[in-house]
Amino acid sequence: MEVVLTRIRSLPGYGGFLLPPSEDALLNMATTGPIVVFNSTPYRSDAIIVTTTAITSLELPNLDYKETGDWMMKLANFGGSGFKRCEDNKEMKGLLMWLWDAAVGPVLESLESSGAILRSGVDENHLQRIWWIGVGQLSMAPFHAAGDHSRRSTRNTLSRAISAYIPTIKALSYARQKKLHLFDECGASLPPEHSRNAGLLLVPMPETPGATNLPGVLQEVQYIYDSTSKSAIKITVLSNPTPAEVLKQVQHHDIVHFACHGVSDFNPSNSHLVLLTPDGTNADKLPVRDISSLNTPGAQLAYLSACSSAKNPSTILADEVIHLASAFHLAGFIHTLANLWETEDQASSEVARDFYNLLFQDQGNVDDHYRVSAAFHKAVKQVRDKRPANYLGWAPFVHTGA
Repeated sequence: MEVVLTRIRSLPGYGGFLLPPSEDALLNMATTGPIVVFNSTPYRSDAIIVTTTAITSLELPNLDYKETGDWMMKLANFGGSGFKRCEDNKEMKGLLMWLWDAAVGPVLESLESSGAILRSGVDENHLQRIWWIGVGQLSMAPFHAAGDHSRRSTRNTLSRAISAYIPTIKALSYARQKKLHLFDECGASLPPEHSRNAGLLLVPMPETPGATNLPGVLQEVQYIYDSTSKSAIKITVLSNPTPAEVLKQVQHHDIVHFACHGVSDFNPSNSHLVLLTPDGTNADKLPVRDISSLNTPGAQLAYLSACSSAKNPSTILADEVIHLASAFHLAGFIHTLANLWETEDQASSEVARDFYNLLFQDQGNVDDHYRVSAAFHKAVKQVRDKRPANYLGWAPFVHTGA
């Protein structure tokens, strides 16, 4: 094995094959914001924090392994409707406070003390970005929503930083290798050999055979049209989307937006978006395994307005981070916006509306990756601010990517 590895690493471009990134490479990855890796074990729990100046380990004595497992088990079963959802929402408040006290709060205090991020109370228009990585059972933890969300409280992540998730630091490195060209007149600057429709592919499913209707989808579609009307972006709508047609069209658009049902399967490779059969009479599946096998070199942004599109229900495969959002990353999308659990129709429409409104506003000389993440952060926060106690309603929305 050593001989084979040595031979592979001697090939041009393969010097780091199966090796972790160097310390300098890791530090360089934190130039646009700290990276925080949470790890909880029966022996101890820590946050590994990567900034531009150091890689440090912060012990988290209150992040108890058994308690973490209990909370994550509860989180996996949250959802539904009626009385159960009401009770789960109360539990969610406790989970978010525990996650703040045990994990996120100490990390932000450490980052602020070291000067890696600005002190709390900073203008929300100048928040810094943080990438979260949860190991094992923490891979499903909503770090972006941790804390106290009572009125005027800043003891929460939303008030202190713009959050993004990434499976590994190496995945973040790969995502950043691609140029984001959403704002170069929606791809007009691409070389002519890229035969792409410089625009947005919209896949709405307000009605699905055998499933509940989604009346908010039509509203969401109208919001997107209204929000992008002053931009140069071209919108293509697939009114009767089949998996085959979607896979074909996805490869030729900068942005893809799905507004449909999503299903998280215990075998995460079978998790899927619910679309239509060719005759339009039955539902059909677009699974993770098919999405992840795509090759989309010019892909930019995938917006998955679908339930549980960032959820992996398999505890034994938690570290593999297999779900719909990660499948679009593997396919080549730089940014993916998705949901950790079942979402509310109205909240989904409002987040989409505000995101696109903010995305195509003139924001001056800001980094394009920051522009995407800041627009989504503000859109989610606006929904949170309207109904802060509806934790299950606003907290599932997550951004993964560069």
